[in-house]
Amino acid sequence: MDLGLKGKVALITGGSKGIGQAVALALAQEGANVSICARGSEALETTAEEIRSAAGVEVQATQADVSRMEEIQRLVKTTAERFGRIDILVNNAVDFAIGSLADLPDEAWVSHFNVKVFGYIRSVRAVLPYMQQQAWGRIINIAGIAARQVGMIAMTSGPTNAAIVNFTKAVSTQVAGDNITVNVVHPGGTRTQRHTMNTERKARDMSISLEEAERQTVAGIPIGRLIEPADVANMVVFLASNQASAITGQAIGVDGGGASGVFY
Repeated sequence: MDLGLKGKVALITGGSKGIGQAVALALAQEGANVSICARGSEALETTAEEIRSAAGVEVQATQADVSRMEEIQRLVKTTAERFGRIDILVNNAVDFAIGSLADLPDEAWVSHFNVKVFGYIRSVRAVLPYMQQQAWGRIINIAGIAARQVGMIAMTSGPTNAAIVNFTKAVSTQVAGDNITVNVVHPGGTRTQRHTMNTERKARDMSISLEEAERQTVAGIPIGRLIEPADVANMVVFLASNQASAITGQAIGVDGGGASGVFY
């Protein structure tokens, strides 16, 4: 199946590790040129070179902090200048804080909202003029499954991810007439650096081994395994494709069946 992504330009924030890295690689393997950003330069450059070698596409790597509006503007401008267009935006940058309400000061909440919520909003605002000019665009916001359920280990995750869902639905309606779709992908328990940190915290809080903490996590996933970054990337690639042109304003879980609620 031709997904119509060859020659498209995809901008992925938080693209140096984990889900963002997998998304960038998957889009590149479909023929899209990619622009990735992250705060750390070393992992960013390593990932960029790996994608170039694996997919043979053009890759731009930009060190940027999406909590700062001026850095988002610089990222979008340099991407548009290099490639002449921006077709796909994947918002994936994240900041997170592990802890309960009593553990987390205001600064932790503000930092998470500034990166996860305002960073996403500012990035969408910055790329929309390019997509509207060409009357085609795909925006995919990565927001953890905590948007759908209460979590006590990383308490800031629920409110930030839920805010992304609400924003996504609102903006999808506003830009639908411009042939731009906007959707959310909810990863479940995914094998990333963040998952490792959460598992370590769980093991410590419950006085159990890491192996037991991992076993308990997997026990709550009906498919019997953690979600891999590539699982999430496959959904993103589909939503970015021509085949998903009628899907917008949706929040789609890639969680192995782990979320217990019924959502419409």
